[in-house]
Amino acid sequence: MNPNLIEIAPGGRPPKQKRKEEIPDIEPWDSKILISATYEDISLEKLNMDRITIYVQHPEPLEPPAKPMTPPPQPLKLTNNEQKKYRTQRRLATEKDRQEMIRQGLLEPPKPKVKMSNLMKVLGAQATQDPTHMEMEIRAAAAEREQAHVDRNIARKLTPSERREKKERKLFDDPDTLDYFTICVYRIRDLSHSEAHFKVDVNARDNRLTGAAVITDGVSVVVVEGGGKSIKRYNNLMLNRIDWAAAVGDEDNDADEEPDKPVNSCALVWQGSVVKSAFPRWFGVRSARVRLLPRWCF
Repeated sequence: MNPNLIEIAPGGRPPKQKRKEEIPDIEPWDSKILISATYEDISLEKLNMDRITIYVQHPEPLEPPAKPMTPPPQPLKLTNNEQKKYRTQRRLATEKDRQEMIRQGLLEPPKPKVKMSNLMKVLGAQATQDPTHMEMEIRAAAAEREQAHVDRNIARKLTPSERREKKERKLFDDPDTLDYFTICVYRIRDLSHSEAHFKVDVNARDNRLTGAAVITDGVSVVVVEGGGKSIKRYNNLMLNRIDWAAAVGDEDNDADEEPDKPVNSCALVWQGSVVKSAFPRWFGVRSARVRLLPRWCF
């Protein structure tokens, strides 16, 4: 007998064994293609050719055999008052630790902050013995504290490159939109005006947007893609800041020629999000000879 086997007492309950999953005769995703319900004879005559198309048919999702893992606990979002309270408590705890280290002799106690206004209150009799000497010491200590304050500010001051990086990070790094790009499509009746042309081009470059602008005889289309903050600023430019009614070309100033011509305007045709950028860079404002554009542009 095998010594590793556990002997079951008479009348005892045998241990439970995990039930093995039965192997089906045919998989469910193949049953829709095969006419017969087995894999024994597979040929072109046994295939349902009506179900085979150019489209990709994904199999039906099946539930995993194991239980899903519980999501990790989410950090608690504090309100502004709670953040201020937590900050005050943290500072009080730090100050308490510093006072305890001073009491144990591990840190040097700070010098008394004597000023000309509290001279008699802090020094008392010492101030009356040699007032000139005490005044010089107080002014020297005040100058030393002021210089230490200036030195700390200089040490914390950012270099020009660090200041530039901080500004760029504040303007362009949006933590909520780092995994996708936002695309906006604008429809403009007339983009021939030089000032509007310049604003559309320069602001797209300054906001680090990619895309292009196409000018045709009947309508102009501007397509931009980028981060959430950049798109928000560019939306404000296109829809609010530029006066499109006044931004018309010199040849369109004479209203007598075409009295029924519609007023120049800009409209946001479509806005969405994509995972991958479609344009490698900003191609600028370009003229197109073709007059036919997709129907969604109109």
